[in-house]
Amino acid sequence: MVEITSPPISAERDNRTQILNAAGEVFLTEGFERTSVDRIAAVAHMSKQSIYELYPSKLALFEAAVRNKLNGAWLNLSTIDGGASAEDTLARYALRLFEGFAEPVNFGLFRANIAAANHVPDLAAELHEKRLAASQPLADYLETLIDKAMIVPCDPHAMAIRFGGIAVEGARYFLGTPLPGKAAQKRVVAHAVHLFLDGYRSIADVDRVKAAPPLIEPPVREGVTALRLPAEKLLALVDAATSEFLEYGYRRASIDRIAAAVRVSKATIYRQFGNKENLLRYIVQRDIFEASRRPLGQRPTSTDPETGLIDLAREALDRHLEPDNIRMHRLLVVEADFIPDLAQLFYEGRVRRLGEALENQLNTLGLPRPSHSATRIFYTLATFAVRFFTATTPPVAEDREIYARECASLFLHGLRTDNGRYL
Repeated sequence: MVEITSPPISAERDNRTQILNAAGEVFLTEGFERTSVDRIAAVAHMSKQSIYELYPSKLALFEAAVRNKLNGAWLNLSTIDGGASAEDTLARYALRLFEGFAEPVNFGLFRANIAAANHVPDLAAELHEKRLAASQPLADYLETLIDKAMIVPCDPHAMAIRFGGIAVEGARYFLGTPLPGKAAQKRVVAHAVHLFLDGYRSIADVDRVKAAPPLIEPPVREGVTALRLPAEKLLALVDAATSEFLEYGYRRASIDRIAAAVRVSKATIYRQFGNKENLLRYIVQRDIFEASRRPLGQRPTSTDPETGLIDLAREALDRHLEPDNIRMHRLLVVEADFIPDLAQLFYEGRVRRLGEALENQLNTLGLPRPSHSATRIFYTLATFAVRFFTATTPPVAEDREIYARECASLFLHGLRTDNGRYL
């Protein structure tokens, strides 16, 4: 009797399907860093060795699982259901987009896209292209509006991406804020549609409740003993820890490497911060506090108020694209479930900082003070939502200037023409 030394192809295929389904469920729920192959094996009801026979590493399994989920995800989120008016059509599109965005598999894929940028940049690029391609139906619809002179001539695909960004509020829900209910989704979508078509004046008197600004305080060390490090040594330690967390994430960050980088003992680090989590919280709090002390709108600008708004959008984009800022965004997207309070404060602090400068610019234009929702829209437009979280190369100066002009024009005026207003 001949001994069978390898499983039939159909059995291997079934095993792969079982593993990928389990891996997709765990990765998209718990994220790459928090997922273990042991956990996937338990969900798949298979041995860890059986998984490694098909996928040599956790990273290979992550890539295969995400691509497996990608094949069936968000492909039906962005179909256009033509309505009696541009408002109706855009609102239906945006609500369907938001509902799909909030669906666990799709939300997990968006987060996986950002995590993938740290581990498998080719996969991140593929996910990014899929997301951009999903905007094509809206781009086609906008092109029909351009042909009918209902909206101003523009790059329809770029505007479709812009609309998608403000419809789901950019990175807000990746950074600690719980996903909203249906009523809140409708409010977000209504503001997005009105501003997209008619500019800031159409929402200037909406949502006038002024929310309290976030409380941003200097970072505090937990569990500090009486033995304090010299200020220079402490700064070097915090800088080394920041680099370590940004490079490796929370779970793969090594206290040993941090200690070696500044030539202190692990015990010294634990005496200063208590534990690894407190060290992470300290560096994030430091980032939030230092960002709050870098006001926007300080560059010399033209005497033309609208040019001043372009300059503000450009300054916000330049700040956003600073390498460590992008890396901190990635870290907090991955760890938003672990430290949601700080992830949310990180986002809200940046929105508020921009809002102060935006209020000054709108005042020079004779426009009302922006509500917090209007400020979030401007922040999303200026930073281009999550578009650059996974980019391997930041946009060049010429493109940044184009993006800033698009942001200011869309925010102030919207796209609708007088012809479109009366059709």
